[in-house]
Amino acid sequence: MRLTGTRALVTGASRGLGRGIAVALAAEGASVTIVAEDTRELLEARAALAATGANANAVCVDLGDRSQLLDFCRVLETGVEAPDVLVNNAAVLHRQTVEETSDADWEETMAVNLAAPFLLMRALAGRLAERGGSVVNVSSRAGVTGFDEEAAYCAAKFGIEGLTRAIAVEWRDRPVSVNTITPGVRIKPTGVTAAEFASWGGEQQARYEDPATLGPAFVLLATLRGSPTGCRFDAGRLVRAIRQEGFEETAERLVSLAETVDGMVR
Repeated sequence: MRLTGTRALVTGASRGLGRGIAVALAAEGASVTIVAEDTRELLEARAALAATGANANAVCVDLGDRSQLLDFCRVLETGVEAPDVLVNNAAVLHRQTVEETSDADWEETMAVNLAAPFLLMRALAGRLAERGGSVVNVSSRAGVTGFDEEAAYCAAKFGIEGLTRAIAVEWRDRPVSVNTITPGVRIKPTGVTAAEFASWGGEQQARYEDPATLGPAFVLLATLRGSPTGCRFDAGRLVRAIRQEGFEETAERLVSLAETVDGMVR
């Protein structure tokens, strides 16, 4: 129970990777707040967590709606139970050419994938500086490589990589770790709902790995309090290391497992 006494907030946690992260953190003793915009899926996820005995709370917020997001940030700023672990997982991906990308789609992608993580980190800055904690920003290969029909998504993910490193430098004297992590394995596409995935045939589903298997990597980063920070990690690689070497051994050599360490603050 490595996270007993820890409060965690996971965005985009009603399905897929976010839900798997929430389950993993709760299993290690964390009190978890899950955030998503689909009320039905959100309540189903909370019920599943509660059924395991987890201390779980659910908050319905459309991170693409600036007004809703700012209201939620104000609650975090003033709340006595603000989290000390923040996992910015929620993301939007519209597969479109540049010409097909509308203003609305561009703005939604930037709002959910980049602005929301920044505003949530800003809202929690004071509490994290006081108590210490860990911020885990979910990135992807699109954060370092360009892809066809993903101009907006790549721009946002490149942005989250830069934002993470800038905040890691700015917070270098605080007991807070700020890192990015990529799945490292093929998981269900961001925009596919749980119901849509369930409707796929077994062969199609088998192409994707269960995101729940990546949980230990997020638990490891959630335990950090200041170092390492400003790094980019591969969740699949961390999980393999944990299986082979053990949790504590992997934690001790975490820096060597970073995908990139340029500008890293130790």
